[in-house]
Amino acid sequence: MFDNTFTPEQQMLHQMVKDFTAKEVAPFDMAIDQKGDFTDGLFQKLIDNGFLGLTLPEEYGGAAFDPIATATTINDLAYGNASVGVTLEGHYKTLDQLMKYGNENIQKEYLDSANHRIFAFSNTEPSGGSNPTGISSTAVKEGNKWIINGDKVMITNGGLAEVYIILVKSGENEFSCFLIDKDMPGFSFGKREDFIGLRGTPVGEVVMNNIEVSEDHLIGKRGQGLEIADQAHDDARILMGAVLTGIMEHALKIASDYAKQRKALDTPLTDLQVIQEKIANIAISKELTKLVYQQAAIRKQNGQPYMEEAAMAKTFGSRSAVKAGDDALQVLAGYGYSREYPIEHLIRDARALEIAEGTVEKMRTAIAKAEFEK
Repeated sequence: MFDNTFTPEQQMLHQMVKDFTAKEVAPFDMAIDQKGDFTDGLFQKLIDNGFLGLTLPEEYGGAAFDPIATATTINDLAYGNASVGVTLEGHYKTLDQLMKYGNENIQKEYLDSANHRIFAFSNTEPSGGSNPTGISSTAVKEGNKWIINGDKVMITNGGLAEVYIILVKSGENEFSCFLIDKDMPGFSFGKREDFIGLRGTPVGEVVMNNIEVSEDHLIGKRGQGLEIADQAHDDARILMGAVLTGIMEHALKIASDYAKQRKALDTPLTDLQVIQEKIANIAISKELTKLVYQQAAIRKQNGQPYMEEAAMAKTFGSRSAVKAGDDALQVLAGYGYSREYPIEHLIRDARALEIAEGTVEKMRTAIAKAEFEK
């Protein structure tokens, strides 16, 4: 859908990202998973090539690309390694909220730095994840300052990010978002999770002990926190659809190349209907997921509601990507089950996205409610 309507600038970006992925990301896919972190120098290369500032306005040193180009970039990077795509997804969704809800003072103070500092959105706590009303972190107004306390866990980019937008209770049954910086007194990092998939993306804990911020650090209005958190989830789910498409494109490439090279006795695998069925299923799922996330991105670009389409992209895409990995593994048979091939980590990566940014069960409830309201 996108490729036929790209502007010259979008097409140049698309080609640049594909070239970057082929040179700097894809060759290190297995190493990133095995190391449990980005390979040396990759994060700096992302900065040097302008990826962090992709969505920022030009006045803040960014490239001012739209949701369509952003989603395509995530798709291209995730084809090389899903963790790279998810790390940037966490950064972009946070910047979206700062650009939409942040006041002029906080934007001037922080947006320019987003060209070289990773940002993260912090919602989950030990007492609340998919249901944010269970959180216990607080912001208490004292004079013209806010005092923030609490513990955020399982934060995408937690430990790598230097700037965080956090959701906290600012009163009884009232939730607000604030921007905090790792250099603020009272800020510290806690445990980094040892997840089985997306191992290049750090997921960690942030501890807030009497962090003091000014009123400018309130993102949006007091009591607007749940709306902002929901908006961040919607923005993230578009990009997760792009990540999942990249995972399926990767699985399809591996399985298709293997089938073209192998025979069962004297019969090429490509002539076996059972293999053809699996390849076709991966290709269909990949294209359907791409169409849905692209539709969500187009609606976002046009200022139309996109919650339902974003939820569909994540829900359908995550289950489809796990199944695509399983089909690709079956094509490779014993080799697919080996850690020497990337198929097994593609399955682990895809499985994470059935949980992150809202479980698929929660997404189906949201989709159903949207349909009932029509």
